[in-house]
Amino acid sequence: MAQVPRRLTPHRSVLHGFGAALRQWRECRGLSQRALGRLVHVSGDLIGKVEKAERWPSARLVESCEAALQTGGDLLRFLPDLERERRLTVLDHRSAGIADGLLGGVMDHSEETDPLPPWHEQLVALATAGNRIGYAGMASTAHAQISAAATVGRRSSSTDRRKVLIAQALWAEFLSWIDEQSDAAEADAWLRRAQQHAVAANAPVLASYVLMRQSQRALERFDPRRAAVLARQALDEVRLPSRIRALLLVRQAQAYAMGGDQSACVASIDKAHRVACSADGDSELPVDVGAHCNPVYVAAHEAQCRLLLGQPAAAADLYEQLLQNWPAQWRVDEALWRSVLSTAYINSGDVERAATEATQALALAAGTSSARALRWLNPTAVALRQQPAVPEAAAFVLAYRQATLEACNH
Repeated sequence: MAQVPRRLTPHRSVLHGFGAALRQWRECRGLSQRALGRLVHVSGDLIGKVEKAERWPSARLVESCEAALQTGGDLLRFLPDLERERRLTVLDHRSAGIADGLLGGVMDHSEETDPLPPWHEQLVALATAGNRIGYAGMASTAHAQISAAATVGRRSSSTDRRKVLIAQALWAEFLSWIDEQSDAAEADAWLRRAQQHAVAANAPVLASYVLMRQSQRALERFDPRRAAVLARQALDEVRLPSRIRALLLVRQAQAYAMGGDQSACVASIDKAHRVACSADGDSELPVDVGAHCNPVYVAAHEAQCRLLLGQPAAAADLYEQLLQNWPAQWRVDEALWRSVLSTAYINSGDVERAATEATQALALAAGTSSARALRWLNPTAVALRQQPAVPEAAAFVLAYRQATLEACNH
């Protein structure tokens, strides 16, 4: 009796999506797994495992299947995402090993051994990779680490429990970044949990950092009053490291700009520039959560404030200067700032340049799976729909519609 093919789940991951697409095209061409294998010089068994997402296809195999099946590029489009997911899977396996080591370290605890540093190193590695390649696929790792931290905390002494609470807060805040790319409500929930852990750990610097993130979320919801209150509350902590203080001043400046208070906005941004130039660390936290706040970061937000204050030309000029030498590892941020730059050009009446920047932002958003960047592009898309006679505008609107549909179906 012929074996019933296993039901595929293409939305589960990129690997599953590729397997489903490969099976669909193979069957469309009337080929068995063995026949396709002969065409691309591999075994039919390997083709079957790739279709069931049990084996990773090499780039060469993807290209060979594309050539044999003539899919019009449908299989080739999976290559960048497959490579990204493969790298994240390696990180997931390392994370699982770290979590197991943490549990073992708590059970066999000795005064000389601190099991937490590898955990923090993993968090830094994922956060760094996230801005470069996107956060897709990282949620499972963060959830596993938070669960492991809860187990570790239950088995720890009171002294170690504080360290574990700080670790839980850091991972919860990181998970809020992941969810912010697609699910704002979940992002807010994880920030609340991070705040609870930071307060329970008596870690005022970390609690202030989470307040800064909550202020940032309030700005995303166009609630400048709430954002200003949260930033002010955190700034009352006198022991803040300079970069976290600079981040809070940036949030404060954005709230003032959104409320139309130019003088207060400029004063806060000027303070943020001065404070961000300091590089003092924070001995309380195992991870330098404010490391990204440097003069370039502050200047990018200054440009956004100028746009909010009704100065699109000044904002566009500053963005252009910054993006000429933008750090290559900050691809998610580049997608966001090019989105805002496109809005600045729209508000300046330069439709073609707005469409050009929006197209670049869209490519970065797609490459990093950033639904947040897609949301930031929406004002430009709405404006460019009114310019169908401009070829660049029409092309962007079509591409944006397709990207939005793909994000909804993912």
